[in-house]
Amino acid sequence: MRWFHSLSLFLLIGCSTPPDPCDPMCEAAANLYGGCLEDWGAEWTSAGYDDEAHFLESCQTWAWSTRLLEADAEESGQINAVCRERQALFTDGTCTDFTSLDWSALPWQVEPDTGTQ
Repeated sequence: MRWFHSLSLFLLIGCSTPPDPCDPMCEAAANLYGGCLEDWGAEWTSAGYDDEAHFLESCQTWAWSTRLLEADAEESGQINAVCRERQALFTDGTCTDFTSLDWSALPWQVEPDTGTQ
């Protein structure tokens, strides 16, 4: 019976964890990009991925590693906001929205002013 209480506590804790906002963002990105590839007559392999699952894994790895960078930069919550914004963009966006996105840009980094216009 003790195992039942441990399992119940584990499930209760697991259920109280808020969902990761980057998961639906990655799903929306995969849907949009997959549609773009289809429109272009291309396959996932021509985009550098084995398949859609490989793309999703790559997107989730981006979220995980960017969160580590966020913690190192002593920032907080910005990646979650980026994921929510991108989910909205990918849900209603176009192929141009996807391809013009700079995945390496970090929200807490400010572009240096080059003094030119």
